[in-house]
Amino acid sequence: MNKNLLRDLLLIFLVILINGCIRGYTPDIVLKKDGQPCISIPANEDFFMRIKEFDISYLYVFQAGVGELWSKNYLSSKKNYYIKNQQCLYFNYRFQANILYSIGFFSIEKGNDELQNSTKKNWKRYMRIIKKPDGTFQL
Repeated sequence: MNKNLLRDLLLIFLVILINGCIRGYTPDIVLKKDGQPCISIPANEDFFMRIKEFDISYLYVFQAGVGELWSKNYLSSKKNYYIKNQQCLYFNYRFQANILYSIGFFSIEKGNDELQNSTKKNWKRYMRIIKKPDGTFQL
């Protein structure tokens, strides 16, 4: 086999492997009746319906072109923040219409060794709440 081809294949394999290990995960977002988002870990994160809980270590809200608007670090907190999948996370921030936000959080499956990288996940998503002419909201 050609050495250059072998080297290129190895390089492509490494890039795919690295991207797979550090990729971000996408949370679910739906709007509640008050027009505020319910941001949650998707149902498919608990494939076997074991009623998993997740330890949330950090939440954040960024606005495009502005920077960080709000964040909460639970790593330095005395009390852990546990949630189940499909349960709304508590973002202590009032989202406004027609602004592009980047929201995110970090989770670790409860009960697992924190050094076990497979349970650590970085969740992130862009969102914009649009107020329609009839006064209702949509993502």
